[in-house]
Amino acid sequence: MSGQTDDLPRALTPGAQRLIEAAAQKQKEFGQEQLSIEHWLLALIERHAPMAEAMAAGFNAALLRQQLSERVRQGGASKPLDKESVLKLANERAAARSKDEIGERDLAAAILTADGYTIIEQSAAPPPVTSQPQTTAPPSNQTDSSQVVPAAADYRPRAKQPTPTLEQFGRDLTREATAGKLPPFVGREEEIQLALETLCRRTKRNPVLVGPAGVGKTAIVEGLAQRIVAGDVPDLLKGSRLLAIQPSTLVAGASLMGEVEKRMKAIISEASQDGVLLFIDEVHSIMGAGGREGTSDIASLLKPALSRGELACIAATTDDEYRRFIETDAALERRFQPIRINELSIDQTFAVLAAIRDEYERHRNVQVADDVLRWLLDFADRSLRNRYFPDKAVDLLEQCVAHAIARGKKVVDLATARTVAQRMIGMPIESAERQEQLKEALLERALLVDEDIRSLLNRLNVTMRGLDLKPARPNAVILLIDDSAANGEALSETIASAMFGSGDRVVTIDFSRFTQSHDITMLIGAPPGYIGYSESLPLHRVAQMPWCVLRCENIHACHPSILEVLTNALAEGFITDARGKRIYLSDTVVVLTADIRLESRRRIPGFQNHEPAREHAGRDAARLAAEAVLGAELVAQSDLVCAEVLTNEQAWRRWLERRLLKDISDRYQKQGVGLKWDESLIDWLMKQKDSHPNQRDWERLVDERLSPALVSQLPQSETEEAKSLVIRWDGSDIQVEIQKPEERS
Repeated sequence: MSGQTDDLPRALTPGAQRLIEAAAQKQKEFGQEQLSIEHWLLALIERHAPMAEAMAAGFNAALLRQQLSERVRQGGASKPLDKESVLKLANERAAARSKDEIGERDLAAAILTADGYTIIEQSAAPPPVTSQPQTTAPPSNQTDSSQVVPAAADYRPRAKQPTPTLEQFGRDLTREATAGKLPPFVGREEEIQLALETLCRRTKRNPVLVGPAGVGKTAIVEGLAQRIVAGDVPDLLKGSRLLAIQPSTLVAGASLMGEVEKRMKAIISEASQDGVLLFIDEVHSIMGAGGREGTSDIASLLKPALSRGELACIAATTDDEYRRFIETDAALERRFQPIRINELSIDQTFAVLAAIRDEYERHRNVQVADDVLRWLLDFADRSLRNRYFPDKAVDLLEQCVAHAIARGKKVVDLATARTVAQRMIGMPIESAERQEQLKEALLERALLVDEDIRSLLNRLNVTMRGLDLKPARPNAVILLIDDSAANGEALSETIASAMFGSGDRVVTIDFSRFTQSHDITMLIGAPPGYIGYSESLPLHRVAQMPWCVLRCENIHACHPSILEVLTNALAEGFITDARGKRIYLSDTVVVLTADIRLESRRRIPGFQNHEPAREHAGRDAARLAAEAVLGAELVAQSDLVCAEVLTNEQAWRRWLERRLLKDISDRYQKQGVGLKWDESLIDWLMKQKDSHPNQRDWERLVDERLSPALVSQLPQSETEEAKSLVIRWDGSDIQVEIQKPEERS
């Protein structure tokens, strides 16, 4: 239950605050002195149209948007509806739902139940009727009639001539918008306006949307199709058909010479009529498609029509492909007007997720709360640095909803979202358990000394929870020098297996190959136009598998300029390849190895009997030795500099104490007998290593000599009091002594 008193005003969620700001912005845009119901409805439609349609029967968002805009422009706004009145109604709604904050749904309910709600009822449109016989009916599982765009009743295609080739090889986006098959579209008003202006030109009316993969270029075109169907476009474009084609589809099955050329001529002819707009996704693929580049490929066939303005073409491609393919063909580049599509902000992406969430709630009956959406946004921002909003956040949301549907759940809670999101990107789940596994593995294999194991685990305990001061840096950077350098491969595999679930999650780069400054191409790739530009690199595996161990071997042997690149990458948390793409290291554990020898491990005078001080001095000596070879900046980026390893005898003793004898203690503890191993027994077992060279020999020795002496001490009945035993070696035999109660303390 909420702790908020019903009559007290509640705080606003960020989404609710943005909806209020949007209404105020609408008032400002139209130049009205007071807020009215029209301003509130326009803001609600712009930000949460699907939610409004689900909440109000007969709410036809697309048609109402056009009517309201025209009404307000003509000065026909109804009576004022101030912010305080809306907040009072929303507060009552939040109180009824036992919520401590006013959310978007509460504001929407207040707007839809205000006095001006009659506008909606008067604007309700009859069931849509379209003149297109090819219109596909909505899927049978979509019974909500509001899914069909209501403005389709007024949408009439202008194009009179048939378009069989376009329909064979493309998709009619306006037809899909009419049938309600396109996803809800939110925002991007400025980009759509630029595209509309370009399409209204007389010549070269061809906008090309340029931006990283996942920023929503195709979604903008689908949103434009919905605007056309709703009639919310300039008169010049009303009634247009927007058809999408893919160059790969045109080439598919064209085995006869001249077949692609024949298809393209038919498409150009059909698209050149009034009222047809063409959309080419992945437009860079028209270069060389269907023929020899520059003569008979799709690009050369399109150029004349694009230049004369015979057809209007919208295109989309990424920054890299635009630079590599479009800019290199000056004639083709001149025919397009680039429109930069930037990544959405977190607030803008929240509006997109909210619209998709509302669609899922309407058609799949799965609910996702606002706090889950905000967590998904934050998680995507922190953990999917190689991808862009809104695509990465939408992927996470859809995976969470699919997870709920597959398990018959109706709500995606925060715990479910965390599990699904972490599993989806390969992020370690149950980090504390994995760190305990790592500790046991490091102790068992004696790969690091105790002090280094503690330091590593302390570091991972902070970074794996995202609590470090610089989360962009790797989770840990371990520099292995002197004797420990030989453990680089084993340590990397152990960390990968324990923390990331598989020993295969290790990416290895041997820096001893990079002896010249130009060898940087083997690390980050060759520049465009050079040999090896398209080759896959080890660093690309890090981009594909961000939760991994990056092992950089022999960094002492590389060229200083390449060592500087590595240093900057560790400091900034990413390395930029030759294509300009950032490869983030923030989710990795980096293991560096260098052949650097310490001069000696002599005891410092005055510290012979002060072990901690001696260890501290040894660590300082290791850092100083590494700085002399690798430079102070790189060593400063290393969270751990390891030089010492356990000797064979130390490793065997550790195995005896922490594995063999501990296992025996655990088994007897379950029987009510506590065991304490005296140092004399461990010393005796260590002396047996010459005659018992492997673990199985020692296990057999314990079974033959130690177990018989212990079995006789087991309780003879359930009522017998628990006991504690001390096991010693007296020089000739094993002695088992019962420890007195006063000795146990």
